[in-house]
Amino acid sequence: MNPSSTEVRVDRLIAEVENLTSQIKQLIELTPTRNKIWLRPSEIGQLLGVTYRQIARYREQGVFNVGSYRFNGNRYEYHNVRAVADFESRRGGYENN
Repeated sequence: MNPSSTEVRVDRLIAEVENLTSQIKQLIELTPTRNKIWLRPSEIGQLLGVTYRQIARYREQGVFNVGSYRFNGNRYEYHNVRAVADFESRRGGYENN
């Protein structure tokens, strides 16, 4: 093997490691902590793949049952299991991004 092909292989391996590192970081960010039951709109939005504003629209449209969210202080919070279940079972499976 000549030095240039070795450098190309090293560059490819570095790129692959950086890509995998990025994917792992994203998975960690999207994994809810076990002890956290109530999530902010942005957190539940990340889990569901929609914006925090879309979460508010879904709440207003009745996608989330009353027991799946609560008003805490000055914001809504969403139950990490019930809200996801409500989202997954929404009628018609519509997306309204």
